[in-house]
Amino acid sequence: MAQLKIDALKLNVVTDQGQFETFTAFSDGLNIVRAKNSTGKSSYVNSILYALGVEELLGGTNGKTMKPVLREELTYRGSICKVLESNVELQISNMNKKSITIRRWITSTSREEKLIEVEFGPSLTEIKKFEKQDFYVHFPGSAQNDAGFHSFLSDFLGWELPLVPSFEGKERLLYIQTLFPLFFIEQIKGWSSFYAQPTTNYGIRELSTRAIEFILGLDVLNNSKQKEELRIERALISQEWINLVNTIRDKANAIGATVEGLSEKPELLSAFEVFVYDDNQKLVRLTERISERLYELNEKSTVVRSIKDVEKEHEERINSIEDKVLALQSEANSVRQEINSGVINRRTLEENLAQLQQDLKSNQDAKRLLDLGSDKDLYVAQGICPTCNQKIHETLLPQDIEFQPMTLDENIKYIRDQLSTLKFALNQSDNFVNEKNKRLKAITEALEEERRRLRGLKLELREDPRMLSNLDIEETLNLKWKIKELQEAESSFEKNGLSLNTLKTQWEEYLKKVKKIPEEFFSKLDKEKLETFENKFRYYLNQFGYSSTPLNEISISLDKYTPMVRGFDIKFDSSASDFIRLRWAFSLALNYVSNHHGGNHPHLLIMDEPGQQQMNINSTGKLFDSLSELNTQSIIASSLTLAEINSITKEIKVNIIDLGDEYIIKPHSN
Repeated sequence: MAQLKIDALKLNVVTDQGQFETFTAFSDGLNIVRAKNSTGKSSYVNSILYALGVEELLGGTNGKTMKPVLREELTYRGSICKVLESNVELQISNMNKKSITIRRWITSTSREEKLIEVEFGPSLTEIKKFEKQDFYVHFPGSAQNDAGFHSFLSDFLGWELPLVPSFEGKERLLYIQTLFPLFFIEQIKGWSSFYAQPTTNYGIRELSTRAIEFILGLDVLNNSKQKEELRIERALISQEWINLVNTIRDKANAIGATVEGLSEKPELLSAFEVFVYDDNQKLVRLTERISERLYELNEKSTVVRSIKDVEKEHEERINSIEDKVLALQSEANSVRQEINSGVINRRTLEENLAQLQQDLKSNQDAKRLLDLGSDKDLYVAQGICPTCNQKIHETLLPQDIEFQPMTLDENIKYIRDQLSTLKFALNQSDNFVNEKNKRLKAITEALEEERRRLRGLKLELREDPRMLSNLDIEETLNLKWKIKELQEAESSFEKNGLSLNTLKTQWEEYLKKVKKIPEEFFSKLDKEKLETFENKFRYYLNQFGYSSTPLNEISISLDKYTPMVRGFDIKFDSSASDFIRLRWAFSLALNYVSNHHGGNHPHLLIMDEPGQQQMNINSTGKLFDSLSELNTQSIIASSLTLAEINSITKEIKVNIIDLGDEYIIKPHSN
């Protein structure tokens, strides 16, 4: 369980006219820091943020977020004092009752603003010497490295900050700064929204939602993280699968092969086979073709013949090859015509696709204008086709036939269906042309080989009949090269097949993980927490006198966890003072749910001037009552008079810290 308790706070300012300071000790439960307006009360409370390194809530980083009185000069009883050095000291405790004192300089000639000194003990409330260690903030690694202050602070407070989705598709730490707007409401931006985002969103998607989920300790945060991890895992496996498929196809194209059964997306039952063309231009399995070639090589390599021995065979082969060349030429021409027809067909499909896309756009534009209530130049309303601008009747059928023409919605749906059909046809056309090109390549290669063989046969018949047949030797060598090429391809396909099997295993594990994620977005405990959150939110609104909207119409949205009225942002239905009541109720309800159902709320609420918008003092009294009942520490900075505070807190336990009506930073007293 996380906890952040503020034990004590001290500001130290050294000026050219002496040292000034302010010190306050805080108790458990409700603390009211009372001071007159414009006396430094907000600066004092905001110094807590500065000490903790989360001053981004104030609109920036480092010392510039502090008022000039802590950096440049302060006025005391009419005298202007130049600031030489200043720092803030903050003593805090965690759930284990361990205390540390944080010291951070606002201005100094020797200490940088990004340096934070931690004293491992309650040095503000006990006069003892404790060990010290320096840390840094607002540098890369501040939230994760051992020397990073926020890394140390999150461990000290008991926060195990999760990794959440970023805009870059990666994961980022839910930085500690993102949590403070939910329990520290500063005066400038804190009262204007339910989550006053720091100066940056740290690249985190849906930042406020992730922060609320963490504070409430919702299981959905882990589910969302798992879903995001699975989304990334799916993308990685799919991309690796596509890369492997492309590698297989490229290798197949290199040898004029066709691949069947190769899925474009990860698939557990997929199994691919490779086919190549044989001597008769028929597709056979690659393994079968290699066997044929090896048998052919064995037949050739066992015989050494002279030209005289093969003379008659050569003459017969010449006649046979000439017939084969003519057949191959005819077949090549036929395939070229098929390819040309396929290309023309594809061009027609592309033109039709472009026309349909334009039709869809025109119909969508017409519907959009019609939905908006337009009666100006609306083609359909005037009986003019939005595509071709021609006069149209209500129906294309004869007027004596009763027929209801399609509405714009029906027409849009029809066009979309046609687009889907055309896209499928285009894909089929591409596949057809690709396969025909492979076939043409195989025929062309076979034609060149037969022509080369024909030239070799005729040339060899002119040689001395007693010489060895070089053609046999050449064909044997060529056959060996082709076998080697096919065998290397087969080896490559086998390796790729093993890689695909590995991806299948990964895909199977991915699918198992998907099945394990709850079908319902929220767990049973999440639902209990959100139901309590909504009920307690309404309860507090009733306590505080909220009246802008009936309470039974108010709900907590299940996507952003912020209040809604009939599905709309409640802020627009609330008066200025009632929105402040909403902000009170929201903060207290978050704390209540975390306290009673388990969460990561630090059991701390800090509000600077909750009496915004001339808030009714009775409502403020109800706020103090509710805070005193919470099992949490609350620090309220208020400009109410001491008499007003006493009148509305006389029935509750409260620690009233009256800083007076003068400027709160006063000369150091020895």
